[in-house]
Amino acid sequence: MQGTVVFTVIGLFLSLLSVAIALSAFKRNERQDQKAEGKQDGLILSDVGYIKACVDRMEKNLTSMDERYRNIVERLAKVEERLNQQSNLNKKLNN
Repeated sequence: MQGTVVFTVIGLFLSLLSVAIALSAFKRNERQDQKAEGKQDGLILSDVGYIKACVDRMEKNLTSMDERYRNIVERLAKVEERLNQQSNLNKKLNN
């Protein structure tokens, strides 16, 4: 009878030990999953930051190009005005 009690206690102890090991493994895997998700989230945030920086750079370049375009249009308008004045002057001289 004492032998069966000992085996029962050992069986109960081993059962509790296996439950504890299973819980420990579950917690470990959960932490690893969270770590992997954190890495993935960090990668996504990094990519979003890179895309935002590229868009900001493109907006800056577009603003610069717009300013250059306006300068060229102003210069062209001045040239056309001078050309028109020159043409009018030549017509007056020819008449």
